[in-house]
Amino acid sequence: MSTTSTIDKKISELNINESSEKVIQHKKLAADRLEKARTKRDDEIQNLKDEQVLNAKKGELVQLYSNLVDDCRQYIQNFVDKQIDWTNIELAIKSDKRKKNSIANYIELPLNLKENRVNIKLKDPEENESETESENESSSDSDSESEMIQRRKVKEHTIHGVPVSIDITISSFANARYYFDLKKEAELKQTKVERGAEIAFKNAEKKIGQDLIKNLQRENGFRQKDEREKFWFEKFYWFITSEGYLCLAGRDKMQTDLIYFNYFSDDDYLVSSEIEGSLKVFVKNPFKGETIPPSTILQAGIFAMSASQAWGGKINPAAWVLNGNDVSKYNSLGILPPGEFEYSAKKDFLPPAQLVMGFGFFCLVDEESAKLHEKQRIDKENEHGVVKIYDNKKKNVNFKITNVKELSSESESVEEQKTDQNTAEVSSRGRKSKLKRAAKYANQDEEDKSLIMNVLGGKKRDEEPKQKHPQENVNIKKNDYNREQHERDVQKIIMDSEEDNSLKIFPNTMDSLVQKPTPDDNIIGLIPVFAPWSALQKCKYKAKIQPGLAKKGKSMNEIINYFTTRKMDGTKFDTDLDWPEEREILKSLKSNDLIGVFTVNKMRLILPKK
Repeated sequence: MSTTSTIDKKISELNINESSEKVIQHKKLAADRLEKARTKRDDEIQNLKDEQVLNAKKGELVQLYSNLVDDCRQYIQNFVDKQIDWTNIELAIKSDKRKKNSIANYIELPLNLKENRVNIKLKDPEENESETESENESSSDSDSESEMIQRRKVKEHTIHGVPVSIDITISSFANARYYFDLKKEAELKQTKVERGAEIAFKNAEKKIGQDLIKNLQRENGFRQKDEREKFWFEKFYWFITSEGYLCLAGRDKMQTDLIYFNYFSDDDYLVSSEIEGSLKVFVKNPFKGETIPPSTILQAGIFAMSASQAWGGKINPAAWVLNGNDVSKYNSLGILPPGEFEYSAKKDFLPPAQLVMGFGFFCLVDEESAKLHEKQRIDKENEHGVVKIYDNKKKNVNFKITNVKELSSESESVEEQKTDQNTAEVSSRGRKSKLKRAAKYANQDEEDKSLIMNVLGGKKRDEEPKQKHPQENVNIKKNDYNREQHERDVQKIIMDSEEDNSLKIFPNTMDSLVQKPTPDDNIIGLIPVFAPWSALQKCKYKAKIQPGLAKKGKSMNEIINYFTTRKMDGTKFDTDLDWPEEREILKSLKSNDLIGVFTVNKMRLILPKK
């Protein structure tokens, strides 16, 4: 079955309207791509054929005019033997070109004496025969004036002959052999291209057909089989520490607020740094009343600073950490702008750390395998007498939200009282000066005052403040609207968090994510993660990343190539080696779908030698 019939069959299975404009447009684009691939192949073969004909002709002309070629070689060699400057040689050739029947008329300038080569023009006998035939026909027939002009142009063009590059250090027959060798090389290349062109064209036809089907499925809302539904935490920057703690960071300021209200509690920790661009990393603490290990806090600090200017500056700064109950979204005036927080305690700064990150994969297993990991986790928790609880409980969040307007109105009333007092003081100070000016200009009437004010431009100065008042009112309303809008957004986030149950079932979600699978696990996908290097030590798939200048797209392609070319164990016995199903999933991944986890744009990839 041909590729075209297969594509038509798959399109018919989609049950879409093939006469719609979008379907016709996609088909037209696919046909254009296929035609370009076909013409590219044909052009490449035709260029090789033309190259063979041209090299054969040049070799034959060098043989035909061997005496002339040797005379040209000897002519140039005489100048070279006399050690004349190359520019002076060219000047001498220009002067000899004025003489009739001079050997210099066959030589083209400039010379390429650096490579011992010279370009000469050799007349083609076949073209001379065609010229004589055309002259005989023109003498017998009455041609138009335009045809005569065109024939003269052809005569002038063919008089110069075929340009041929010769080596002055070898004989004319050696120069002819050089062109015949080039012809043979082009013939061999043509046979290779023709063999590979058919395979390349079939592959291109198959790829274009697959892209067409994908585009049609995307237009009609079909989900690809290899597309998986993403977890809730993948919309943020995230990673799991080496001790198993979840760390979240917002991609923008609104996401930072979303994490605070939906997933942050008083028992959790906030880690960030003073360097510009640093992330605010929220560390979830599922063990209530217990402190988090220092290594987890240090890893969160490295993750926070990876997005800052410290990464490009290649410095080792220090991060800070605060407990969740010391972090608030409100101050005395009300809710703070997006991404900003109020801290009620002193920041605890961490020791400087080297910014070394890594990219890796978590293996996603099926439900049966996840249940086995869940049973192992519960047994381990019962053995140690601990229970993991993920919540977002914070003190007085709802109370403060409902009273934001009251606090803002009180602050506005206080500001109004201050402005009234200031205006009263200004008016009392300026009363005496106004009385003096009134006595000075008491004899002037209204016409005199208006003329003087027009000359001095006083009316414009009086009108300007009147025009400024409406703009000030607009700005005040705009600021109030932004604060009210942010307040509404926060209330909506809190209402959604009450219905969101994803945080409570997060332990069950983690049971399906395995860093190094066992032979009993059935792997159905791979979850990309970008994390501090120390947090990925247990991962089967990991690559070390440091500050550098390489782009993330190129680095991701190198990572995938490294993962897909490592040693593989078909028996699934060795857990350190790659397995066949993992290799198939890796080959189906695209770099553009994976680079979103990076918090950096430039990097240096460090891969172990094979």
